[in-house]
Amino acid sequence: MAAVVHERRLVQLMDLFGTPYERGIAGSDKAANKWTPAELEAVDAAIRRCCYFYPEWTADDVWQALGRDFKVTKGLAARLNKAANDGWIRATDRTRKSRRKDQHGHGQRHTIWESLRRQ
Repeated sequence: MAAVVHERRLVQLMDLFGTPYERGIAGSDKAANKWTPAELEAVDAAIRRCCYFYPEWTADDVWQALGRDFKVTKGLAARLNKAANDGWIRATDRTRKSRRKDQHGHGQRHTIWESLRRQ
């Protein structure tokens, strides 16, 4: 319990004092906490699926693998960074405009991720 309180306090401090990037990641971490453990595992599995099947891909591909009815939060960036830290993916220096056409498709620029573990 103390670790959770400490982690929440750290996120609050980063909200106040971090760089814009750090504040964005802290916000994504908070949003990822809205997913259940089973949903987190589904997100991680979708990321691994993209790694196996595509040499390069974006968040759009992860959302497609999750399906239309999956709960949308801003937490995907945190899970992508975790996958990068775990050695599954690496961010390229390129982006691609989002291809999503649903209510969550706002034409954002998404990082193109490179798969480091393929079959």
